[in-house]
Amino acid sequence: MRRVALVAVALAACLAAAAASAQMPKGRDGGLGSMGGGRSGGGLGEGRMMSANITELVNIRLSQLEEDLNLTQPQLPVWNTYKTRVLQLLDDTKRGARVSASEASAPKRLDALADMARNRLTAVEDIVDAGKALYAVLTPEQKGVADRRLALPLVTLTGNDTGGDVQLRLPPPTAPAKQ
Repeated sequence: MRRVALVAVALAACLAAAAASAQMPKGRDGGLGSMGGGRSGGGLGEGRMMSANITELVNIRLSQLEEDLNLTQPQLPVWNTYKTRVLQLLDDTKRGARVSASEASAPKRLDALADMARNRLTAVEDIVDAGKALYAVLTPEQKGVADRRLALPLVTLTGNDTGGDVQLRLPPPTAPAKQ
């Protein structure tokens, strides 16, 4: 039980760090390490790198993964379960930052943080179960994509994905009007 509590506290700390780091500019290197992203470098030509916040980055990861998996109609319900659970954790992460500030005493804040960590650990376990169920219905080709990228939305939520490989296009500059 103590081990679960420690993991839950560590998860809460990671999620809090992720929320804080989402507001900071990111470098081009991305820091994805061995997770890979599948959409790296140069594909957007003159598109300028922009840092995405956690919500945008998780949604980008999910959209890219859904597109690249090229899911069949029978696979969609399992995909939707996975996606829904990731988005539920994302929503919980956004709400959770306010919990500790609303409590008056230190013991109440500590209890609230422990409750939040336990809830998030349960949510992560639900995502893991949904991800494994999705993986089980994928074709060998789809499993190759999933092996590289199925965990990325969750990695993003834990603060270990800077989104450095994600480029967003800025609108092209408009030419000045001729006089």
